[in-house]
Amino acid sequence: MMKWEELPVVKMTALDCAFVCTNMREEDFLETSSLSFAKTRDAMVKATLDEVSGEHYTVLNRKGEPVIIGGAYYDNPNVATMWLFATNKITKRDWWVGTQFIIGLIDRMFENGMAHRIQAFSIGWRYVSHKWFQKIGLKQEACLKGFTEDGLDVLIFSKIKE
Repeated sequence: MMKWEELPVVKMTALDCAFVCTNMREEDFLETSSLSFAKTRDAMVKATLDEVSGEHYTVLNRKGEPVIIGGAYYDNPNVATMWLFATNKITKRDWWVGTQFIIGLIDRMFENGMAHRIQAFSIGWRYVSHKWFQKIGLKQEACLKGFTEDGLDVLIFSKIKE
């Protein structure tokens, strides 16, 4: 079994961000454009690099190519909001790596005091994402009715340090 420190995850570079945002899955694009001011993939690259503070990571596939970028930002003290984009080239192995990394990251954020609360937002129709949030230990907390500019509901998932 691979240890957390051995996972093919690196600090995100500008090139990683540009590649993944340019090639992100359509559902990631639709969700992100609904939840942000960035309405194009190029705008998402710029926003991710310029406006999203906190941790930024890249999951590499077996060929060493970026397939997932994500991390956490802090709009409130000790509250980490997680985010993630993936390309269509992700495999089950890549998702396994990403899942193991995020579970370990959450544990470390709680242990080192970076966060006492981890949260994630998701459009109501992203059922697969909702199941994944539960797999990494987050629970559905609330539904924000008509939250996006086009009236879509947004679900909040969270985990609180015990």
